Amino acid sequence: DIDECVAESHNCSFNETCFNIQGGFRCLSLECPENYRKSGDTRCERLPCNENKECQSLPLRITYYHLSFPTNIQVPTDIFRMGPSNAVPGDKILLSIISGNQEGFFTTKKVNNHSGIVVMQRQITEPRDLLLTIQMQLFHHGTVNTFIAKLFIFVSAQL
Repeated sequence: DIDECVAESHNCSFNETCFNIQGGFRCLSLECPENYRKSGDTRCERLPCNENKECQSLPLRITYYHLSFPTNIQVPTDIFRMGPSNAVPGDKILLSIISGNQEGFFTTKKVNNHSGIVVMQRQITEPRDLLLTIQMQLFHHGTVNTFIAKLFIFVSAQL
């Protein structure tokens, strides 16, 4: 595999990031949705809500991740772990896949009150690009905060 991103032999624009995959590359760009601002290369933070109840129900943070693996990866396999950056006793999380799993390739599993994992439970037999949206709800002293992880999964032909 040639890393087109390092070799600079890709055709990604100035606003895009090159992501190497087996046998190729993808040009990725991060656009934050309305009511969010970019806070790093892969993260969008919600803008202050004031008294707007609709805004307060939006996720606090949306973080983007990129994973690449071949079609012959062993299943089941853990592909992603998610939990709050600083949990305290009494906190609990609920992890769920809210989109991108129509074919049932993935599931979530609770590790403990502060951590969950996304598991690839079925073999993906053809190269393809998938986008999973993972939601983590953090229950903390009677409040619920929501965080979103967008997993771009690039499945390439077996090695």
